[in-house]
Amino acid sequence: MYDFLKITEINKNNKLTVRPDFKVRSDKRKDLMIKGGDFYAVWDENKKLWSTDESVVIRNVDAAIDEHIQNLDAKYYSSVTALYMDNSSSGVIDVWHKYVKQQCRDNYHTLDNKVIFANQDTVREDYATKKLPYNFDENGSCPAYEELMSTLYSPEERDKLEWAVGAIINGDSKKLQKFIVLYGEAGSGKSTFLSIVEKLFDGYYCMFEAKALTMQNNQFSLEPFKDNPLVAIQHDGDLSKIEDNTKLNSLVSHEKMVINQKHKNLFEIKP
Repeated sequence: MYDFLKITEINKNNKLTVRPDFKVRSDKRKDLMIKGGDFYAVWDENKKLWSTDESVVIRNVDAAIDEHIQNLDAKYYSSVTALYMDNSSSGVIDVWHKYVKQQCRDNYHTLDNKVIFANQDTVREDYATKKLPYNFDENGSCPAYEELMSTLYSPEERDKLEWAVGAIINGDSKKLQKFIVLYGEAGSGKSTFLSIVEKLFDGYYCMFEAKALTMQNNQFSLEPFKDNPLVAIQHDGDLSKIEDNTKLNSLVSHEKMVINQKHKNLFEIKP
């Protein structure tokens, strides 16, 4: 059962009502994260992963209510009523929204801050919501990739690109203050390589617009980075006119930045 959840019994004239209650103290709350004044993620013990899907909370809280009722000795009660989160008429979902939006303070950790392969076991402290759809295998072979990259790029340029990919996998990219720009004629393999990167880091990247980052008075330019991805990609960009490079430099330097989303509370990330 979640560490922020308590199943409460209300007994009136031997008529029992079972409902969920939620603990406010943040030091008692390791299974739930609040970010920007709203629900952010919950630990899913069954999958050994965090989830940003609020329906996971509803499903697991209602399952905890069912388990509690099954352990009751029904002979002591003339009736037993369950107030489930999934039933809007119970009002529990409104209690939940008040709890996460008004009664809890921000308490979160960056999710998916490292690459997790399909054959890796995870614990809560990995703060992972996903795994890559393939295993890590040091002895694997990629003949099609080898032929493609050796055709498109010189050994020196290929080394630079593969060094960048390796830095993402082993975590060095979170310290290195560099980014990669591919340029050249059409058909020279720029988007081909970026498409490979997308497949390598499925679920760990976002698409962004570099021009928006370097424009003045664009308050929502950092919105694509709201989930703090490990990789950000733009296939075709135009930086011929840079008005302000502050945000771009701060991103590359991993400095704390304030994310401004439309109709959302502000919050900080360390890219």
